[in-house]
Amino acid sequence: MAVAWDQSLSTGVAKIDRQHQELIANINSLLEAMRSGRGRDEIGKLIAFLSDYVVKHFADEEAEMDRVKCPVAVANRIAHQKFMTRFKEIQERFNKDGATPKLVIDVQQAVLDWFIAHIRGIDTKLASSAKAKVGVGS
Repeated sequence: MAVAWDQSLSTGVAKIDRQHQELIANINSLLEAMRSGRGRDEIGKLIAFLSDYVVKHFADEEAEMDRVKCPVAVANRIAHQKFMTRFKEIQERFNKDGATPKLVIDVQQAVLDWFIAHIRGIDTKLASSAKAKVGVGS
């Protein structure tokens, strides 16, 4: 089941929303590959993408939350740290065992499920803080 971008995923910050859209496009590529029996072929691409993405995106998002004094900034940082621990475990498994069927399923759950829940549950809180910050300067 592909993930479609909609307003329930919007943070109100164009740069962060574009990064989330890029992530969703990459996840959807993996899901499509899984549907057509090519998940094991595509998992390495997603892991490589995420290796760079999470470092840059998490830093950008945390900086933006700090800038606008978002009340969930600390919770966001903690959630990112927990994800990084889980992602490192996935990378180690991939490097050791390759693209096993279990790894493909774990990546889908760890990445797709986590990111969508995280974006909707924490990242979207950035919208009200960003709007308030804009309103202060207006």
